[in-house]
Amino acid sequence: MKNDNESVRNNLLKKELRKKIQNKRNNLPIWDRKKRSKIIAEKFVSTAYYINSNNILIYYPFRSEIDVTIIIRQALKNKKNIILPRVHDRKLKLFYIDNLKKQLEIGAYGIMEPTTGLCRVAKISGIDLVIVPGLVFDKNLNRLGYGGGFYDRLLPLIPAGVKKIALCFDIQVVDSIPVSEHDIKVDLLITDTNIYHP
Repeated sequence: MKNDNESVRNNLLKKELRKKIQNKRNNLPIWDRKKRSKIIAEKFVSTAYYINSNNILIYYPFRSEIDVTIIIRQALKNKKNIILPRVHDRKLKLFYIDNLKKQLEIGAYGIMEPTTGLCRVAKISGIDLVIVPGLVFDKNLNRLGYGGGFYDRLLPLIPAGVKKIALCFDIQVVDSIPVSEHDIKVDLLITDTNIYHP
């Protein structure tokens, strides 16, 4: 019973946290989000993780998320392979993309996704770096997603040793997040003002 109560309490806390941070992020002016996104992208592409990677799993930004298309474009210029997810049967299918303008279409939840007929399927075993989306993070590298569980299902399948990096605005970082047993931490968190290591 105690565990059930704890679980209900945690879920309520998560819901409140999601709402609070989503509102904060939505309230950032567009010019400010652009400026901060650029700072975060520059920090990320100067890391050894990025420099030494070949196959990067990333996501397409949605609504007020940090603009990771800056990173996608840079990576394609640097001749790296970019992998984007597509929602299929409550799971994420992965595809290589090399052209943001021609190979994407509006998919589930209104997010741009790879067009299946135009993109090669990517194998999870080939990934050597993951950029994990999230709405709220804490200083201990815990992550709170949007509640769909897509990455909770995907992350355990990522090969051991592959680094999972999160990028967000500093207003998305809190002191602590309620966590469950199955939650997977990220290995590095980069914001516009900080870099959080384990």
